[in-house]
Amino acid sequence: MAGAAVPVPVSRHAAVVVVLVLAAAHGALCGSSHVELAAGVVARGGNAPSLRAPRANVTGADGAPAPAPSGSLAGCGCGPRPAPWQFLNQKLEALWPVIQAFKKTITCDPLGVTATWEGPDLCSSYFNGTKYKGFYCDFPPSANTTLTVASIDFNGFGLCAPSLAGFVDQFPDLALFHANSNNFSGDVPDLTHLPFFYELDLSNNNFSGPFPDAVVPLGGLLFLDLRFNRYAGAVPPPVFALTVEALFLNNNGFDGRIPDSFGSTGAKYLVVANNQFTGPIPRSIYNTSATLSEVLFLNNRLSGCLPYEIGLVEGLAVFDAGGNEIAGPIPLSFGCLRDVEELNLAGNQLYGQVPDVVCLLAKTGKLRNLSLSDNFFHSVGHHCMELVRSRVLDVRRNCILGFPDQRPPLECAAFYADPSKHCPFIPHIPCDLPGYHHPPAKAALPAAAAHGHGHSQPQGQGGGN
Repeated sequence: MAGAAVPVPVSRHAAVVVVLVLAAAHGALCGSSHVELAAGVVARGGNAPSLRAPRANVTGADGAPAPAPSGSLAGCGCGPRPAPWQFLNQKLEALWPVIQAFKKTITCDPLGVTATWEGPDLCSSYFNGTKYKGFYCDFPPSANTTLTVASIDFNGFGLCAPSLAGFVDQFPDLALFHANSNNFSGDVPDLTHLPFFYELDLSNNNFSGPFPDAVVPLGGLLFLDLRFNRYAGAVPPPVFALTVEALFLNNNGFDGRIPDSFGSTGAKYLVVANNQFTGPIPRSIYNTSATLSEVLFLNNRLSGCLPYEIGLVEGLAVFDAGGNEIAGPIPLSFGCLRDVEELNLAGNQLYGQVPDVVCLLAKTGKLRNLSLSDNFFHSVGHHCMELVRSRVLDVRRNCILGFPDQRPPLECAAFYADPSKHCPFIPHIPCDLPGYHHPPAKAALPAAAAHGHGHSQPQGQGGGN
């Protein structure tokens, strides 16, 4: 991609997730030394007293500029190397050639950011200055009297460079690197030797190839954003074992099955939308119940039956699996998602009756948007009729007799005649539902549903819809 990066449109869900994640991730970590290192840029940057030593005159006796010290990087446009005494400390002196060498590799800079990367004032932003845009300083826990570069934020700069290797990995006290909407490419460097590093945002760049191996060993990572690149292939199972609170892999070319290790994630926000994933949603999603709040699977090639276990992830606020090939009825367990606000299952191969227990969430829970269009449902329950009238529920392009904008009858008949599209129905609701009265169960919960997925499920009243 030549020229400045153009911000890529993001789905409404993804945009909301980004804002919430940044607020949640920083808020949850306010007491940690890692955040104090990076957040000090905001908390103390504008109010800190000047720690600079008096600067000696850098002009010659006749008023002309003093001779350039030895060690300048010829051809990089960075000017002469400042003398050692001009830097605040040795840490910053050691980082100056790293920045200048990276500056030399930059082939486009539409905002003129790199013009500020000159001189010895690497921590200019800490003192409310305008030099070294994108670099922010603080005192690292390992040396709390030595100011150094703690975070790098290039978001929206539109810089072009063939590689980040030899740059990001050379800042020993770095806590976060944000580079959304640039034109960076190449391999992600090894960052495992950076003890305070916890946020990596490489979204909307030109990275390609398989999932970056250098990310997998980052045990302290809390935020990982690789969306809007050209990565492809399988996602390694250990990725879902990272300690991240937010994991954004959407809008790449990842494919294959989502590994069963999906259930190991501790992420609160997880987006794998707009890829080429195949196979079913892992039933191990049940194990995310303590943490997962928003998950987006939309616009992949997922298939199989809609897992009953999704209804056991009690804290879900947003679940979006639209635009796939998922089949089966909606499990009655979905009626237990009391915190869900947006539920999108449009554009799949779901069928049967739209369960009243799900529609009741608009009254007893927080449900505000239920999209079931472009499926094969044949009827809706009483509470669902109310949601259709109020436009909370969208059931266009289904097989509901007497409803407008439905599929042709022959298309519906052909679908229901195909046994390969059918999934087992579990007549069990694993929670007590206020305001919902149903007859006693006529069939017990199948043993496979209760014990066959590696966990025990909570027991509750049975019943159908």
